[in-house]
Amino acid sequence: MEAYSVLKQLLLPPGLFLVLIAIAFLLVRGILGRMVLFVAWSLLLIMSLPVFAGPLIALSERYPALPPDAVDQTGAGAILVLGAGVYRDAPEYGGHTVDLNGMKRARYAAWLHRRTGLPIHVSGGAGPAAPGRVMRRFLEQELGVPVAMLEDESRNTRENAERSAPLLGAAGIHRVLLVTDAWHMPRAADAFRRAGVDVVPAPTYFLSGSRRLPGDGHTNDRARRWLPQAASFYASYYAIHELAGAVYYQLRARLVGADTPGADRA
Repeated sequence: MEAYSVLKQLLLPPGLFLVLIAIAFLLVRGILGRMVLFVAWSLLLIMSLPVFAGPLIALSERYPALPPDAVDQTGAGAILVLGAGVYRDAPEYGGHTVDLNGMKRARYAAWLHRRTGLPIHVSGGAGPAAPGRVMRRFLEQELGVPVAMLEDESRNTRENAERSAPLLGAAGIHRVLLVTDAWHMPRAADAFRRAGVDVVPAPTYFLSGSRRLPGDGHTNDRARRWLPQAASFYASYYAIHELAGAVYYQLRARLVGADTPGADRA
């Protein structure tokens, strides 16, 4: 690997922060201060290295992709896509639009619709900038596919399921192709099943696997797996977010009447 590539990764975040924390460790005299810096440096390093981030995000991406030639053989009655974030007040669009995660989910939902002919149902959010409403507009106006149903009162993944279930039941739909990011699918699928909806997981945009994180699958560049990368930190963030969310959902399911509105907005 070129020295330039190594230097660049150490001067750009998160590598720069690792270097600064290491310098601070050398300057600090107190034992407690050094311990805090060492823990912070270690956690940041682990989250930023592809060699660790890859296996970590793989823990959340447990559901495999649907084989393209089998998507029309699932017995589902609809495609249900979960809203993601919103790119608010986008100046180039003159208003709200989907963010990158929302775009990925909507694109796959549209692809499934064209492949299967199943209606698209969107779930997510409340208010004029709700992810669901923004995604519906994106699907209909930019991707040219109709949206049959919109659930726009949910504030989190659990409410996506609880508020979508009666709407699906009223439409006579009991099995859906559930579309969300691969790292989000285990928690989302579990929430819908708890709400009584039979789901066929249809995950999209996998972060784990060969050639998706820096250095993975590239024989001549595997040394990059041991250099801090912003993409790896991004993957680690979502992995930890989902693992913590799954633990919370399991604990909540055991506590009768527990309710924490807005605790999860993924």
